[in-house]
Amino acid sequence: MSQFIKYYKKYLLKYFFKIPPWLLRILLPLKRKSIRGFKIDYQSYAYINLNPKSTLHSVKDEDLLKIRRIIESNKINSRLSLKPKILVNTKDHFIHSKSSGAKMLLREYIPNISNPHKTILFFHGGGWSIDSVETYHDMVGYFSDYLKIRIFSLEYSLAPENKFPKALLEAEDAFNWLINNGNSPKHISICGDSAGAHMVASLSYKLLKQNSEMPNSLLMIYPPCDPFFQKESIELFKDKYFLLNKDLYWFWDRLKNNKENENDPLFNHLKFDLEKKFPPTILVTAGFDPICDEGNAYAEILKKQGTEIKVLNYPTLFHNFAFMTKLNAAKSAVHNFLDEYKKIV
Repeated sequence: MSQFIKYYKKYLLKYFFKIPPWLLRILLPLKRKSIRGFKIDYQSYAYINLNPKSTLHSVKDEDLLKIRRIIESNKINSRLSLKPKILVNTKDHFIHSKSSGAKMLLREYIPNISNPHKTILFFHGGGWSIDSVETYHDMVGYFSDYLKIRIFSLEYSLAPENKFPKALLEAEDAFNWLINNGNSPKHISICGDSAGAHMVASLSYKLLKQNSEMPNSLLMIYPPCDPFFQKESIELFKDKYFLLNKDLYWFWDRLKNNKENENDPLFNHLKFDLEKKFPPTILVTAGFDPICDEGNAYAEILKKQGTEIKVLNYPTLFHNFAFMTKLNAAKSAVHNFLDEYKKIV
């Protein structure tokens, strides 16, 4: 029977996005728990349940390079992000990082029709330790086409080989490269998801503290903010909704350089201590995400500092939904927050 179930799930996964939602409920009946007055989106929960749980937290550092390649191949082949409706051209720039000495890929996405004055700098997610410009290729292309704006996606150095704050310094180098190549900071927005959203917050804080030129707006999609894991959602959504707590702890530990990082506002965003405000900001959270509460707490801190911030919460979705726009509810949510982003970018 277990072998039959294994093949049955494999078959459902193979044809998952061709199965109508009403039929999916028959083929894969699932009980969903109501938490905080909401149930997770059925199609999303079905997809999560058909996939094996992550074991990334058990990977040893010496094996990570091999695992990265496997993850990247699987993500590229699964094509969970919708592709742009109209062809988006790309151009690869290889820029020098003054801070790390690294040669970095900065991929430019150029939609068919675009505003020549607007630019977005994007940082991908992946817990600072996995994923790449390539795994995010479809998602960023889709964003660029939908927004009709050029996006530059950065291939930053990954942990644990490159501890905090190396990737952050590279992000700053990429921002300065855009400015030095004819892009006014008044027309540059910075965007990222998950670990990339953490980098958006870190870079913005660093620029603000240095009294450097700031971007015109920010989009942070479900940012991890608290390395102490103090919020209720960490326990509520710890092991059933895509992002596992064990993986979350593992990610933070790979990034951390020393104990002092935990109280550094560039690392721990709940330690924000500047009496200055960020540019207009949109912060996205997902209801069934272990880190949703810390994202909300961070938004409150920014609001108290005078930042014009809009929090968009999608109560029936989960961490990483923006990467999975083939899911109906995820697609709808992404369109919604991108429509809001258009107003400030």
